[in-house]
Amino acid sequence: MSLSADEAPMTLLDLDPEILLQALEQMTGPQQTRAAATCKLFAVIVDEIARTTSFMTSAVGSVASVSADLDLRLEAPPTLGVCFTVHEQTEASGCGHLSSLARRLPPHLELVGGHMAVVAGTDVTTRALVQSNTVCPHSGPRHEVGLSLGRFPEAKCRSFAVDDRTDWRVQLQSQGALDAGWKVMLVIGLHRELEDIVSELQQHNPEAAIIGGIATGSQLYRIKHQKVTVLDGGVVGLMFSGDVPLAAFVSRGARALAGRTFNFGPSDLQTIPRPSRGHSPLEAHNEVQKLTHVTADGVRQSLLAAVQETMQAERAQGGLFLGMAERAEDGFELMSVYNEMVLPAEEAMIVDSPRVAAQWESGSLRLYTFDSDSCKADLTRRLTELKAEASRKGDRLLGAVMFTCGGRTHRFFGEPAFDATAFSKIFDDVPLIGMYAGGEIGPPLLADAPPSRAFQVGNAQMHGFTAIFGLFIVPARQPRTCPLAFADADAIAAAYSELRERVETLPPPEPPPSTMRDYLPSSIAELRALPLKALKQAMGRLGLTFVPGSEKEDIVQAIAPHISGEGTGTGTGSS
Repeated sequence: MSLSADEAPMTLLDLDPEILLQALEQMTGPQQTRAAATCKLFAVIVDEIARTTSFMTSAVGSVASVSADLDLRLEAPPTLGVCFTVHEQTEASGCGHLSSLARRLPPHLELVGGHMAVVAGTDVTTRALVQSNTVCPHSGPRHEVGLSLGRFPEAKCRSFAVDDRTDWRVQLQSQGALDAGWKVMLVIGLHRELEDIVSELQQHNPEAAIIGGIATGSQLYRIKHQKVTVLDGGVVGLMFSGDVPLAAFVSRGARALAGRTFNFGPSDLQTIPRPSRGHSPLEAHNEVQKLTHVTADGVRQSLLAAVQETMQAERAQGGLFLGMAERAEDGFELMSVYNEMVLPAEEAMIVDSPRVAAQWESGSLRLYTFDSDSCKADLTRRLTELKAEASRKGDRLLGAVMFTCGGRTHRFFGEPAFDATAFSKIFDDVPLIGMYAGGEIGPPLLADAPPSRAFQVGNAQMHGFTAIFGLFIVPARQPRTCPLAFADADAIAAAYSELRERVETLPPPEPPPSTMRDYLPSSIAELRALPLKALKQAMGRLGLTFVPGSEKEDIVQAIAPHISGEGTGTGTGSS
């Protein structure tokens, strides 16, 4: 259709904001960021998308391909990330590929990760499981980085990084990790006191779910405010509060020995002095619980006798575990059985669970072992039940992070990467990245637990030979409407003003060095003469936050206080 001479052509900005919203939603995160910088209307609409979009996307591959692949799948600017690499990051290369990655990420994104022996995950294109080692069928040197990025507007996410050279409690406190209100923590460590650190974190937030693992490489990473921190020892972590979408579960598998359940009541728990037997991991126990029970034929039997009887009846191939439950239908909490627990002279065993001694008056007990078949069955059952429950509730599983034991390999399962493969088969459209850990962090181990206890919180412990998953789950997405539909210029200006007030600013920058002051123009008039790109670069060097949609004069006034001898007013050449 041709226009008459007196008709002005319609521009993109003449479209209704509702239509513009739908158009901008089709853009990738980086494209939205660039669009937001063009005008105030686009800035407000992109902000609306960011405040109502939850997503998680992951990629495993070469350094060159991972960032480019994820750029195409970001539904909005990401705010959190996890990164595993199979190569160390060196100072000679400016922290290697992390520095180039940091420059591509938004300033407010918080990312943690580390150097690992093996990186596993889902290929972003084919959805096939891939690993960085040569055991997995879909593997090779090109799979050297696992990167997961996400955004959850209803949750607050912060990171921390603790080195192993100074007091870790002071460091945690200064970074807010010991504040109340955190609901989920994802922790990666290379610290000799990691178990104490996890205990401290849990003590300050007893109802929080804490998951993670010990890095099998030599470095830990954090990216915050586009700055890279590389530690050769310590702990890094992500902390979540608010409406947290991350849920966690731990699986190892357990098979009940002899199929017997022992019940005990108040009269079966007897506190006795623990005789001195030299120093041991249990030296702090001045008293122990001598647990007995009544057998089917009415004979009272000690726990030690029951263990010995069960061991004679059936061999425990994967070690012996004591499962205790206040109510059998809620599942049995597992604890390892080891020599220091046995007191032969008293025909007793130490019940190494303070919660049992302090809280329970009665309960049930089972003895367990594990093997490859029971581990496979447990993980498959849990994942299948989780998928069915999510489908019933209409929830969306956006992504997952896996921490699995370095011993759960093809040598144990008889097939490569069983844990990650099982997940990718059951959740074939959910992105995953994971690491093989030297020890796992998670809630207590449970056996014979119902689906309602799939996710647990509190009592985080160090585990071995487990698979721990953090799953990002959100309700079904609701239709989104643009509040600025049919809005006039005044309404758009008011919405943009509100956006500027809500934008979280970075920490105040350090005073610029004299060389930086010398680099800046000496007057506001000279600032105004600079092109927009040069002004943005100056903001970055000064550590100032650029608000999408800002006009050139907004940027000039933000930089003006850093001009030698001038303030934000109308100084020299301001006319």
